[in-house]
This record gives sequence, structure tokens and C-alpha cells, in this order.
Amino acid sequence: MASLIVHLLLVGTCVLVVAGTNLLGNGDFESATLGTYWSKSGCSWAISTTEKRGGAQSVLITSRSNNWAGLGYFIQTPDVTSGKLYAFVGYIKLENLAAGFLYHDVFVKLRVETLDGSKSYSNLSIHPRLRPGSWHEVGGDFKLPENVKEIKIYIQIEEKDVNYFFDDASLLELVPDPNWKSNAESDIDLNRMVTLNIIVRKVKGIKLKQFTIEVITFCFTVEQKRSEFGHGTALQAKLWTNSSYSVFKDFVHNTLRPEWGVLINALKWRGMRWTEDNLRFDDANATLNDLLDHGMSIRGHNVFWSVEQWVPDWVQSITDPAEMLSKINGRISEAVTLTKGRLAHWDVNNENLHDDFYERTTGNINITMDMFRDMNAAEPNTELFLNDFGVVNQGRYTTALKDQARSFIDNQVPIHGIGVQSHFGSTDIDMTQLKYRLDKVAEAGLPIWVTEMSIQGSNFTAKAEALEDVLTMYFSHRSVAGVILWGFWGASLKWPTNGGTEPTVAVNKAGQKYMDLVNTAWRTNWSAKLKTYKNRRYFKGKYTIQVKKNDEVLKTIDFDLLKQRKLKLKVKGTDDSPKVTAKLT
Repeated sequence: MASLIVHLLLVGTCVLVVAGTNLLGNGDFESATLGTYWSKSGCSWAISTTEKRGGAQSVLITSRSNNWAGLGYFIQTPDVTSGKLYAFVGYIKLENLAAGFLYHDVFVKLRVETLDGSKSYSNLSIHPRLRPGSWHEVGGDFKLPENVKEIKIYIQIEEKDVNYFFDDASLLELVPDPNWKSNAESDIDLNRMVTLNIIVRKVKGIKLKQFTIEVITFCFTVEQKRSEFGHGTALQAKLWTNSSYSVFKDFVHNTLRPEWGVLINALKWRGMRWTEDNLRFDDANATLNDLLDHGMSIRGHNVFWSVEQWVPDWVQSITDPAEMLSKINGRISEAVTLTKGRLAHWDVNNENLHDDFYERTTGNINITMDMFRDMNAAEPNTELFLNDFGVVNQGRYTTALKDQARSFIDNQVPIHGIGVQSHFGSTDIDMTQLKYRLDKVAEAGLPIWVTEMSIQGSNFTAKAEALEDVLTMYFSHRSVAGVILWGFWGASLKWPTNGGTEPTVAVNKAGQKYMDLVNTAWRTNWSAKLKTYKNRRYFKGKYTIQVKKNDEVLKTIDFDLLKQRKLKLKVKGTDDSPKVTAKLT
């Protein structure tokens, strides 16, 4: 019999304390010279007192001879140590654009030299589409390998004619916190729970021992404007509407029980209009209706996709900027019209840091901002998101995504959240780095959604342990508002039907751990004899409280519990014919 192993994933080790000593000498460039360890390679430098981010001056890099030419910093052992974690931060301001360019990508590179003399190079961070006129934070985190002799951190811009200012650089050690998990549990109580005081009064003659109180929580509400933590899963619309795969629909609704869903491909432009004249929406439409009928909220993924290979072929062939803009406007109109009032979120221009298809083809460097504005005007009740990868699973785009979100806010673009995809390539995930990256994205001041959580690996025991750690990290972080699983409807669905035998769902240890956490440990459900319950902590959510006598429901109270509240219950009438009144404050 064909079967599906449900790949519900993740891992971890330790969390974050940032050591406060800046390991870079003259990191603020307040000296008259670069100092001992700053270097200039293939360029000229000068101290600038007219441009500075902090202090009285910065350094200006000009006359660059090559893409690698520019500013760098050498630091040797024991000032840095093999196996330890570090975070580099600096601020750059471009002085000019190279001829023919609208913007430039800035790379922070890391060169590691080991004791045997070998050297390795990597991108510490990538910062796409920077322009003159403002300071931009650059940098990222890294772990040093064994046998390190020396490292060099340097700036690279492919177009050598670009000059730039640099200021306020720092290199800090990230120190793992051995008590991270107990601290995370404390943060869960702080960020995810509130107090409800239940005060019970009765009239004379009523015997409360006959009464019970039952609290049923629908934690993490399914109403789209709610801010409670959202747990959800990705779905394949073509399979959702295929009766041969009804076992998966039943599993999701009755066992996994997510409160959020996202269609993997069916709402993408390429998925809806593979060819310009053929709209494919029937499966998506039926799936949306079914999810909404089951009380789920839905993320729309995605209106546009910046990566050229995922743009519809017929759109890729458009060369006229005006025509491209017309097609963009038409796509917004159609996507909103077909989904009007049904989506809680939209990813507007997916993975915009990784490619610039629409910027290039329209010649409008702010086209993504305009997409957000036009989407908001057409569908003002749907929250709009940036969504990208290489942000928490790696650190290359962490700062860039934060910087992009801040630029949207600064330009009064309607943006409501930041999506980080969280596709991990193995079970070896460092929790210190994960925490640092979450904190960095959170600096933008917007809610974070983990939009596509998956992990590669075949050891389900390791995945179960990892899942508990990583979800605990996400759930405890006050800026993270939800997590969407991406692995359930993955490549494992593509198996032979073996002559039409029915597929089944087999839940592995990681899947069971997920359900234990989300459906039990992080919900508040209880029943007991009716009495006063004060200072009891509840997970934030939408609640139903029922007061019963001998299994007969006397009173049902439905309410949202997002802040500390008090529920006053009074039992009146007679012992044979009681009545319950409720007042919620």
C-alpha cells in the first residue's frame, strides 16, 4: 500500500548572548588614519567629515581598480577563535552610480585563512539594489572553522566605478546561552499567555459541587485580523480537489488541524495563467472555499515572483516597459477580484531580494513599492508581506530584508509583515545564529511570519528533537506571529499509485511532536468543578467557556482573550432550576 511519511521538521542547539566588546580597532573611523588592521586594496581612501553616520567622520573609498577593490579588515587569532560565532555590522553609503546603472549590489565577503595556508571565500552578506542618498546597514553572522589563522572581512561591489563611504563597523562575538530553552519558556509565558480571573458567586441554597466549568480554547484564532500566533500548513490545490487524495484532506482537517493554510502554486501568476489566454482557477477556488468553510485563514502566495525563471513565459517575452506595467496592473486586478475578501495575507513580490525582474523590465526602481500600494488600494483589508529566503536558515539576506522593510516603512508603503521562508538544508541548525537573525529582522518593527518551514533529513528522531527546539524558539520570540509548514505537501506525494490502491498517511516522530506541541502543549483546555479560579494563565486566543450541571449546559460564553481579563459568574435561581449570568471585563 502506498503511504506518505509526513515530514514535519527542524533542529537546534543553543541561544544568544552578544558579547559587548567591539573586536575591530577604529571601527568608528574617528582616527586620522585607517589604523593597523583596516586595509585598502586597489583603491584610494580619505577621511570624510561631510558624510558620517555617527561621530565626526567616515572613510571614503574611491579609484577602485576592480570589483574586489575597496575596504577590508584583517583580524588574527587569538582575537578571533576557531569554532566561535561572530556578527559583523557596518554602514555604507554609495557616493555615485556607475554609468548605465539604476542601483548596485553590495557584498560583504569573508576570507578565512587556516594554519596550513589555505584560503576560502564566502559571501557573508548580500545587499541588493542600493542607491546613493542614504546609509545602509550591511553585514551578517558566521561561524569560524577549525585551525583558523586569520580572517579578512571586506566590501565588494561588482562595478568598480562606484565610490562609497563607510562608517560604524563592529565585530562582536555571539555567545551561546546554555539556558536558552528555559529562558524561551519564560518568554512564551510572557509573550503568548495572559491571565484570566474567574470569580464565582452563588445565591443561598445552590450547591456548587454539582456544577462543572469547561474551558475550550480555539488558540490562535482563525479570524484574519487577529494577532495571536498562527500555525498552518501549505497545500496543493490540485490534490485537495482530487477525491483520490481525500485521505490527506481528512488528515489535515481532523488530525493536523491547522488554522492557517497557503496554496503552494495555485495562486501564483504562473500557476493561474500558464498561457496568457487560459485562466486556471477552479482548483484554487474550490480549495479556498473548503478552507474557509473549515474556519481557516489563508495566506495568498504570491501575486508576483521577482525571480525571472518563475515569471510566466509569456510575461518574460514582454520588452516594452509600458506594456509590462499594463500587465502588472492587470495581474493585480485579476488576483484581487478572484480572491476578494478571502485572503488574510498576500505575498506581493516574492523573493524580491534575489532578482529584480520587474524593476529591470519596467525601468522603475520602486515598482515593488508601487505593487504594494496598488494591492492595498484594491484590497485594503488584506495584510501585505515581503517574503524571502536566505534570511534565517542562512544569514546572507537577513540584514538586507530588514533594510528593505524599513525602507518601505520610511516611504509610507503599506506593509504589514515580513515573511521568512525557513528552508533548512539539514538538521544541524545553530540556535544562536537563528536567534540573532530573528532579532535582526525584528529590528524593522513588523510582525514576522515563518512562511515556509521545512528541513531536509531522514532521521525522524533528530527531527522531532529539532522541531521542539526550533518551534520553541519561534513561539517564544515576540516578533514572530506564525509558522507555516511547507514539508507536508512535498515531493513525497509523487509516488506510484500501485494499481489504484488508496494512499495513507503515516505520521513520523517529528509529525507527532508537532501535533503534541501545537494542539496540546500550547493550548489551554481544562474542565473542573465550578469555583473561583484566580491568576490562572491562558494562551492567547478565542475561547468558549461552558458552565454545566450534570452535563446540562447552563451558560456558554464566547470571547477573545488577548489581554488580562476578569470573568464574573453568578449562579442564581434554585438548586433544581439554576441560572448562570456572566460579566466579562
